[in-house]
Amino acid sequence: MAAAEVFSSADCGPVRLSDHPNGAWFVLCGGEAQSLQGGPYATREFVHTSIPFVGEAYAALRSAGVPMERIITIAQLDDYLRYLRSGVAEAIPDQQIPGHYYQEQLDRTSASCARWLAESEGGRADYDHADVNAATFMNVLAGKRTGAESKVVPADSDAPVFFGLYSHGDSHAAKREGGEGAGEVVPHSYHSAEWFIHFPYPAPGAEEGQNNATDMYDFVATEGQSNHRNLLYATQIRLALHALASPSSSSSSASRKKRPVISLLNCCRSGGLLEFMRRPSAIQPDLALFLMCSSQGHRDSLVSGFWSAFFSELRDTLRRGSGSDTDMMQLFFVAERRYHRENKYEALNHLKEAAFSYDIWQSEFHFSGARVGNVDPWHLDLTAALTTAWESEPASDNDNGPDWTALERLQQSYETGGAFRVTTKPSAQRPTHLVRGVTQPIEGVAQLQDGRWVLWTRSRQHLGERLSGTAGRSPLQPLESSNGRPVHENEKTQLLFEGDEVAPELATQPYRVRITAWKGRVPDVKITTHHHSASQPTATNCKPPATTGSNAGRSVDLVETIKRIYADKIAIPGQVTCHRQPAPL
Repeated sequence: MAAAEVFSSADCGPVRLSDHPNGAWFVLCGGEAQSLQGGPYATREFVHTSIPFVGEAYAALRSAGVPMERIITIAQLDDYLRYLRSGVAEAIPDQQIPGHYYQEQLDRTSASCARWLAESEGGRADYDHADVNAATFMNVLAGKRTGAESKVVPADSDAPVFFGLYSHGDSHAAKREGGEGAGEVVPHSYHSAEWFIHFPYPAPGAEEGQNNATDMYDFVATEGQSNHRNLLYATQIRLALHALASPSSSSSSASRKKRPVISLLNCCRSGGLLEFMRRPSAIQPDLALFLMCSSQGHRDSLVSGFWSAFFSELRDTLRRGSGSDTDMMQLFFVAERRYHRENKYEALNHLKEAAFSYDIWQSEFHFSGARVGNVDPWHLDLTAALTTAWESEPASDNDNGPDWTALERLQQSYETGGAFRVTTKPSAQRPTHLVRGVTQPIEGVAQLQDGRWVLWTRSRQHLGERLSGTAGRSPLQPLESSNGRPVHENEKTQLLFEGDEVAPELATQPYRVRITAWKGRVPDVKITTHHHSASQPTATNCKPPATTGSNAGRSVDLVETIKRIYADKIAIPGQVTCHRQPAPL
């Protein structure tokens, strides 16, 4: 699932990624589950969760002008590529996948990480192979070197720090009622559960010379997790934030202010990792924090998801040279909208499960170049409406939600006969019309059992053709958007149902259809919460199964339904934001 949630210090000061003479520090960390990428080659998965996305983030930062010396990478870059090369050579014990598939994956991964590979020493991350563990991550942020050449965030620096971590995530109960091993597991909350992020290799113990790594887990309620040393816990992230904020022993607290910290945790259930920020005792008034996550604490995150959207917007913002004019909240908002635009298929799938038009569902529409029935106007209309919702300009800086006017228009058009027309007389032949003097079949038509033809009145807009006689206007009366913003008829993003002008040479009449439930519960309580986004399956242009369930035939309000979908299946429940001064880039 997931959109992104922001947690900020309630009294944070300005955060600038470019206000320090030498710039901010960026730590990019790519994790993975030990069972998937931390064992012998024969036990490893073909696809790595994080490597391509760390490569994507590295390229975005470099193209935005961030010096490579200010970027620290913790990931299995060389480790994973060596595994793929072994697969290409078919040298993995009991290898089941042919070598040419490994070559294709090697090529794809190398392309995703091209700049990172070109600028790295020996094609390795700064911390690679067994160094990709939770202790390394903590040491880098705390400025603790494990070797003479180790790159770390300097402990004596007050430059802003950004860290991004892409991996798998989950949680487990931290205690049971009645004490250890007794009673029922306490329900998940930040009081009773520990959220964590997976790493492929275990954090070494103190006996291995890793800066007292054993102590990392002494204060964490691991609850008997046998692989806990492969996990980075929320409690430890909180410790890292305190370490980043604390003045070093070489500088007095009076001479060095606490440095700004920005983070993005991109993993399933990542919202739980930041639940500690809801505790009043966790807030440091003089620490500028801007912490982001890709999903709420009980939801899975989308592959790529908010990570790609955020780094794309960060790159574009810094390229424009507008970093000093854009605060972090604004950057988050534009990245969030980009995320919703690019991942609307999850909401689309849920909406298609909740609502459909039986009359359109049972019709087999004709489009040139496609098999009869393969193109579904309902799918196309919903897709266009959701796209419009996230492409429309926000009503104000304080309203980052979608504009559901297009869904209002869609429902109105279906129910009033504006979306479809039907010929008044039956015909054995598919309807035609003149296009620049040439007779051509009308696109988006379906024949009824009585021989009449239904015409989809948005077919020409869908096919990108010029609307003859109606260019730039819709036959619908102007509506006011769901957030109060007036809608202009010349907006590029509106749905242009042509009504009776779709084929003026034909005798047609409105074809009114109902939008009803075919599956699941129909929302009967008005929901005012808006937006947020996704999980995974891909939307298709296929029709849903036949009408099922006790709600079959009940009318559905599309706007109320999509609001409930975003609230119950996709949305993040809330935000904790800055109350004082925005945090500029």
